[in-house]
Amino acid sequence: MRQIDLLWWGSDAPAWPHGDVTCLRGDLASASAALACAASGGAPWLLLWEPPRPLPSDEVLAELTDGRVDAWHAGLAAGLGGEPEEHDYIHPAWVLSCDAGADVEAASWRLGLGALLVRSEVIRTLGPLDLAFEARTGAGLELGRRLIEQGAVIYHTPRLITGGRVPAAPLTEHDRFVFLRRTFGRKWVAYAALRRVLRHRRPVRVRRAHRSSGASCAAVPPVTGTGPVLTRKPVAPPADPSVTVVIPTLGRYELLGGVLDDLAKQTVPATQVVVVDQNDRDKRDPAFYERHAERLPLEVVFQDERGQWISRNEAVRRATGEWIAFVDDDSDLVPDFIERHLEGLVTYDADLTTGASLAVVGAPIPDNYAFFRMADQWDSGNGLCHRSLLERFGLFDQQFDRQRRGDAEFGLRVQLGGALVVHVPKAIRTHHKAETGGLRTYGSWDGFRSRDRSGPLPVPAMRYYTARYLTPRQAREDLLIGLLQAIVPYELKRRATPVQWAGFVAAELLHVPSTIRRVRRSGEIAREMVREGPSIDPLPPQ
Repeated sequence: MRQIDLLWWGSDAPAWPHGDVTCLRGDLASASAALACAASGGAPWLLLWEPPRPLPSDEVLAELTDGRVDAWHAGLAAGLGGEPEEHDYIHPAWVLSCDAGADVEAASWRLGLGALLVRSEVIRTLGPLDLAFEARTGAGLELGRRLIEQGAVIYHTPRLITGGRVPAAPLTEHDRFVFLRRTFGRKWVAYAALRRVLRHRRPVRVRRAHRSSGASCAAVPPVTGTGPVLTRKPVAPPADPSVTVVIPTLGRYELLGGVLDDLAKQTVPATQVVVVDQNDRDKRDPAFYERHAERLPLEVVFQDERGQWISRNEAVRRATGEWIAFVDDDSDLVPDFIERHLEGLVTYDADLTTGASLAVVGAPIPDNYAFFRMADQWDSGNGLCHRSLLERFGLFDQQFDRQRRGDAEFGLRVQLGGALVVHVPKAIRTHHKAETGGLRTYGSWDGFRSRDRSGPLPVPAMRYYTARYLTPRQAREDLLIGLLQAIVPYELKRRATPVQWAGFVAAELLHVPSTIRRVRRSGEIAREMVREGPSIDPLPPQ
């Protein structure tokens, strides 16, 4: 077993055969200094532990330190699920905020410092504890959020603890706002403070914590380590892999031709390209495919029933490759697109990858697209997995056909089941977001922006998704934020000026009665979808 240094919260530490032992005092400053000192030592792993929890067995420690995860913790078992609640007011549908449960081993950043097994390299690179906090609970939550945002793989596991579970101390009001300030912008922090006042009716306490947290964050700079992000040495992709590329298409022959040209130039060639053509029979062009079949191992399926998930499911059933890549028909691909996906998957021993999709319209490109990290969304137009993942979790949910969030549902479903989903920065596609064809055929730019002002708002699958996977609070806040943000047109998403915002709000006030009716209709349809249940077919073993 690898050497593990023990950092013990308290005095009278037990005998520890796996490395050095350090007793931590209660104050964060000394604990953070001890953690940084231990990380600079020779042990590759550190175990932070709080009595009276029994220490984990040697067998468990050996298993946890011999794998793909950078930090293991038992924060959910300590009652940290859903904390802090204000996170849901700001980022309600963030995939990595969906807790799998205290008894499940899955991705989670909500770590507690009383049961944490972490690579020393993580602390050296990304830094120890943030001294703007008063107590351990807030500092642990911030550490977990910081690590997962900067490239670390973090999992919760109930295997770390045995016997009775020791709950974490409640999050103090001051630390609640320090966490928010370290994680979100000033406007969002002010919004969270307002929402907390309205919910808990304690304006004086919230105001005091808002001010004290601001003073602490101003006095104590954010934690840094030796590098901005945690990286790993790349691992070469498998030799001569068999890869099937799946492409559904509708009304986009001109754009599809560019995708097929890009696939013909890949450094790792596809062994099969399955295109599911959903065009009307009188608009199909077999000669188009004959031209491209000269350079590609192309298989075309003409499908009368339209739907992006029924078509992808059909393509996956026909796949002969060991690996399956997913591409949209309005994309430009870099020449090493497939190679980069495979490289990222084996480097992180991941189950599912998603690449960087650079949209020509819409929101600005996030900074975190530039490095490897645990993915906070899965993009069905830019992803890859081993066939066995689909055999394990099933195909795509056809309840999402012609609607939105079907790829988000698949990514979250496998993540909550313990799978690792990784963002691969150099698996790049340029997403044209064509104005016609594909999902645009059904009249929406996204889940909340529709060309038809009489239809359900948002598209019902959005609320079906939140009802299945999110807490009631997260579902409510997702609806509220989505409706507010949709006031701005898609092409100005996250770009609108305050003056433009004021104009869009004024115009939207005229539509409030119809908006209320549309939201109610969306909820009715979504509830019926929930009653029907998911439409997820199994994939038989190849």
